[in-house]
Amino acid sequence: MSWPFDPTVYVGLVALFFGHAWLARRVEDAETKHTLYFGLGLLTLWVALETPIDTISDHYLDSVHMLQHVLLGFVAPPLMLLGLSREMAGVLTRVPFVRAVTEPIAAQVVAAGVMIAWHLPPLYDATLRSESLHVVEHLTFIGAGLVLYWPVLQATSAHARWRLAPPIMLLYMLVATLPQDAIALVLLFSRQPFYEFYAHVPRLVPSLTPIIDQTIAGAVLMVLGKATFLITGLAVFFRWFGGEHAADQMPPSRATGPAADPR
Repeated sequence: MSWPFDPTVYVGLVALFFGHAWLARRVEDAETKHTLYFGLGLLTLWVALETPIDTISDHYLDSVHMLQHVLLGFVAPPLMLLGLSREMAGVLTRVPFVRAVTEPIAAQVVAAGVMIAWHLPPLYDATLRSESLHVVEHLTFIGAGLVLYWPVLQATSAHARWRLAPPIMLLYMLVATLPQDAIALVLLFSRQPFYEFYAHVPRLVPSLTPIIDQTIAGAVLMVLGKATFLITGLAVFFRWFGGEHAADQMPPSRATGPAADPR
């Protein structure tokens, strides 16, 4: 239950904070809410990496390790993106490759590849034995999460070449759940340890066997991972519904465009 202390994590968090502040000062549409959301995203990263969650996941429980992955890949990224105004997102699209990897199809491919590759037993076990590889894994989870959520959040999706209509956004979120569901189902129903590392670690709770721990890990990935997509999907739906309702309430002349010039 010890609290880790990794100076590089704090350097990264401080760099992101000041980078966001610098970006906010360059644009005119940044608001206090953007700083709040971005701060919550950084707080989520800190909770995942600098609390006993990290210690337990690295040495004892796969279920807590999976919780860490959900925080890094599915909770922190959308909060960080909500910390961007439309103009701030526009500045970031000028960075090489950002626009290319945040297009919907590319984003799905990148996110699915990262999710599946790092959860294959050889790579998963390797990250638990190599701290440097583990850092790379965490960085790619965060990056993949940012890429995945970019096409569906309002400020960031405004800069996509292929802008998704609300129904397609909902389908996009549904497709995004498939890679994590595949991994979760394996963990839920496998009766053999899927990850060799956790078959030999000390048991924090004697009754929590490797198989039970593995089953809980699958449930964490499926339930909590899906919850983040559900929240995003509901936001998309209500934004869509609100827009349709507002259009229905407009006077006909405003709903159909400006009236013809009588001249």
